[in-house]
Amino acid sequence: MNELRFDWLPPLSSPVMDERVQVVVDALIENYVAGRGVPSKESYTSIYTPITRQIVSSLYQSYNSYKSVSFPRHNRHYDSKNLQNIKFSYRHTMNVYNKLRELNWIVVTAEGVENERVTRIAAAGDLEQAFKEWGLRWMLPELLPEQDCIELRDVVRRADGTPKRTGKKKKTNKIHLAVPETDEVQQQRQRLTWINNKLRQHCISIDLSNENLLALEKELAESGEADEDNYRSLHLQRVQLTRIFSRGEMNLGGRFYRGWWQHLPGKHRPHIRIDGKKTIEVDYSGMSLSIIYALNNIPFNAEDDPYDIGLDEWTGKLDIRRKPLKKVVNALINDQDGVYRISKSELKLFGETEHSFMDKLLTKHPVLKDRLGSSIGLETQFIDSQIAEAVMIELLKEDIVVLPIHDSFIVPAGYQQYLETAMSHFFKLRLRADIKVEAEVVKINDHFGWDNDDVVQAHKDDPNVRIVNAASVRNKALNYHQQLTNNYLSYWESWMHTDEAVQVSSLLDTSFIGDV
Repeated sequence: MNELRFDWLPPLSSPVMDERVQVVVDALIENYVAGRGVPSKESYTSIYTPITRQIVSSLYQSYNSYKSVSFPRHNRHYDSKNLQNIKFSYRHTMNVYNKLRELNWIVVTAEGVENERVTRIAAAGDLEQAFKEWGLRWMLPELLPEQDCIELRDVVRRADGTPKRTGKKKKTNKIHLAVPETDEVQQQRQRLTWINNKLRQHCISIDLSNENLLALEKELAESGEADEDNYRSLHLQRVQLTRIFSRGEMNLGGRFYRGWWQHLPGKHRPHIRIDGKKTIEVDYSGMSLSIIYALNNIPFNAEDDPYDIGLDEWTGKLDIRRKPLKKVVNALINDQDGVYRISKSELKLFGETEHSFMDKLLTKHPVLKDRLGSSIGLETQFIDSQIAEAVMIELLKEDIVVLPIHDSFIVPAGYQQYLETAMSHFFKLRLRADIKVEAEVVKINDHFGWDNDDVVQAHKDDPNVRIVNAASVRNKALNYHQQLTNNYLSYWESWMHTDEAVQVSSLLDTSFIGDV
């Protein structure tokens, strides 16, 4: 799937966006005639404005990512009984769609086919010209509604309760379930709404020249299919988080998703900038394994490499087998249904058979012997999501922007030590155990495409590779030829001096976050 559905992207607010939305709404109610039983003109305006803003905003964001958006045109996609469906009225949404066609503001890039493909649309005409003139500019995303902050999922199951798998790859289909309305869920929603309100006020961008930005877009587009939780494109306004629980249980999963930075490969994440500042990523070492050890009250040596399971000629953190081995170990931990198989190419890389690999893994980590094929992976995710929530709130209360990536976090580089302290503290507070945290590298445009370890080796005598002075509030070297992200940052800086910025900042106070 190459396009996001139009309602999966955030509606945006800015003077230029408001003006375009108003043109469409005025055209929709131009021939309004009052009468008995007919809603007022104001009512129609209140109905059409959010629908129009959603569609035009999604077209703009997709225009900047060189894509179209999917636009379901069958009423089954608007059935309110289905939690995965579009929340707008089908009739009113189609009225907006038809008006956009009439204005020649959209073009259909692919016609929908019943049960096979959804219609795809892109900006055209005067709207496309407006987007071109706007360029890539920061706009305030509307705050995600509290009800949409928490999702509960499961997979389609057979009568005996086992997951139903279809297709050549035997994949399961996810389904959305109603979230139980408990006091704890309401508090989770309030805390995440507070976090999202903080995040949406900031400029979370990427520091790359136009050439490298296009190269990154191409790389992401070629990296395979993805869904709405792991989308392969840069939608920089997609900064608000949704917490997703799994297998129909509110104590399984619970990680935070949908920040645009989360799907970037690790080697590109050091190019992320927060309000123009260079950033650093700090990672928990062996997070899932550390949690499992702690839950079983077994000491875990924080200095020991959890992925050194005895493979021949292991060279430590720089071993080329370490990343794929880490991926395999975490896949096994999260394989609740016992269907995961290590690929032949991975076994060849490790120099092991499946039997010998499992023997080495369980010899290194005997705590896993009775837990593989269970819910332990999702249990550890729930715990790490609790820790992540606490870390985010701790830093955001101090106005330090922090971006979660499940078992790691990104902050402005000057706050690396603060982040490391918070990560260690909340892990120990939750599990009464210690854990090692490790910082990645800081990169500039010239490092694009480099592996992080290569940057360290190339600048091993430069102390600024990992630590940047906090006084460096903005990387003024952002002057690459016609850099798109420079424009994006400049519009955020202008917005920060508006009355709206003051109002948004004071919208929610810390009383909403409750006890973590």
